[in-house]
Amino acid sequence: MEELLIYCARANLKPTEIEKIKTLVKQEIDWQKLIKTANYHKLIPLLYQKLKRICPELVPNEVLIQLKQEFQANATRNLFITSELLKLLDLFESQQIHAIPIKGAVLAVCAYGNVAFRQFGDLDILVREEDAIKARDLLVSVGYESTYNFTRGQEVARLKSPYCKDNNYFHKNTGVNLDFHWQLLQKYLSFPLHHEELWQRHDTVSIAGKKVRNLSPEDNLLFLCVHGSRDRWNKLRLISDVAHLIEVSPKMNWAWVIKQAKKLGCKKRFLLGMLLTKNLLAIELPKEIVQSIESEAELKSVATELSQNLFDKSNSSPTLIEKSLFDISVRERILDKANYSLYQLILVWARNNRILPALI
Repeated sequence: MEELLIYCARANLKPTEIEKIKTLVKQEIDWQKLIKTANYHKLIPLLYQKLKRICPELVPNEVLIQLKQEFQANATRNLFITSELLKLLDLFESQQIHAIPIKGAVLAVCAYGNVAFRQFGDLDILVREEDAIKARDLLVSVGYESTYNFTRGQEVARLKSPYCKDNNYFHKNTGVNLDFHWQLLQKYLSFPLHHEELWQRHDTVSIAGKKVRNLSPEDNLLFLCVHGSRDRWNKLRLISDVAHLIEVSPKMNWAWVIKQAKKLGCKKRFLLGMLLTKNLLAIELPKEIVQSIESEAELKSVATELSQNLFDKSNSSPTLIEKSLFDISVRERILDKANYSLYQLILVWARNNRILPALI
């Protein structure tokens, strides 16, 4: 069952992979368990599309109908969230605030080719730090409220906290949740990106006839790998996102990516993402990336363990200590390891004592 989901999560399938899917579908399958697992890994769109295109006659009719209904429900939700995204981008542009949507609809369109082909549940928008408060006030003016009931003063203070990268909002009328970023990741997660350079390198993607800013393929790839490592690559969609982005980016500047990964101190996290994508989703990587992976011998065992845990429901969520040890192990710079450890100690102490809840 897991093998079928892995094949359906792959990007452009080879003829041998198509035949493998047909063979796997002919086996005895607990379809409800498969659908539940696909939902957990946020892969219903890919599972439905691959089965419908490759072997609909081999899938029980009631299963295909259920998958179609879930696919259509996801598509409807995605289209609604995307329409809200476009409204917010127009609102920001009217006040000379430039924004870059991340993940969500832009990743669905640029990596998967269709806003309906990726499961996502909220909006993520990045603005320049100097525009964050002005943009925040605009959001409040159109009905968005702080998810955690932070005051305006607390939200201003969060801009300077190493533990904060965004403010979270919801709209009580539309039900849309919004993660409003001024950084891609928290400073203590060791991803010291110069955001102005990111803005200079940005790409664009067309959504409903509107040109929308997007991270460049290279920046997007690094971000997805660091983001995936932060979540311990606990969902197959995290790996599928990377695979599909690579597949649609034939002009990816791999030399720049590996150089930038070294500069930012995220080389191990990037290479771990590449290894998982290669092993599970059969993405062909450039020779220099494969050689870099081979030079990091310990990554093989880490990738093997993550792959084994991907579908192991007997494993409970990692403890804070387990998560911290993993995060430390995938950093290459001693100073980054030390800073992360210090921040985690402060985080635990502050939360246990309920100190500065808005900043931690």
